[in-house]
Amino acid sequence: MDRILRPGGAVIFRDQAEVLVKVRIIVKGMRWNTKMVDHEDGPPISEKVFIAVKRYWVAGDNTTSSN
Repeated sequence: MDRILRPGGAVIFRDQAEVLVKVRIIVKGMRWNTKMVDHEDGPPISEKVFIAVKRYWVAGDNTTSSN
């Protein structure tokens, strides 16, 4: 998915919190920005919504750009 999605593109996952925590580890390794929010029925529901946005970055560079 990293090769398909352009920088600034977003992916939305909806699944159980335990699954999304595992996905978050992988996505953080790709240097994407992430956010996990509660289900529309509230926090007691174990299903969550996970949003990941691909950032623009260059390998070997310590700085990143949000362009």
